Amino acid sequence: MSATTTATGRLTTPARVHLGGQSRPVQPVRSAWRDGTRASWVLVPEPTTVPRIRKRVRRQLAEWNVPGCGDTVELLVSETVTNAMRHAWGAVLTLTIENGTCRCEVRDTNPAMPAVCHAHEGDEGGRGIYLMEALADRWGARAEPTGKVVWFEVTCRTPAPTDHDT
Repeated sequence: MSATTTATGRLTTPARVHLGGQSRPVQPVRSAWRDGTRASWVLVPEPTTVPRIRKRVRRQLAEWNVPGCGDTVELLVSETVTNAMRHAWGAVLTLTIENGTCRCEVRDTNPAMPAVCHAHEGDEGGRGIYLMEALADRWGARAEPTGKVVWFEVTCRTPAPTDHDT
């Protein structure tokens, strides 16, 4: 089992669950449920969580036939999930598509609400809210008894019909 050092300097090892004398790795991204307009994933703070959830979100948007907003949604998902993984013990990401609008909610266990950071030129972080303001149609956060939910909405354009569709 190899260990990884996080950006905050914490040493982590891959999460494992022990069942019946056997040890198995915990999946950092696990589907909670999916239907025609909603998908949800349980996220564990592991080094591979953010890249894995980006891929799953992109696949989900393609399945819903709204790939036109994929880059923006993927970037904002990456920002919100990264913050949840850094500052909480796990999170649940829910993606919804309705009337051409993609809504993403990241529910985590940390009650601290997002705050504007004044990032300097060489800083690696601190620009998440600026990205939300620039790229999301709407975004916000709300406190919950078990932590908070950070959400955003992006208008997706469905692909134009081709000659083959008529």
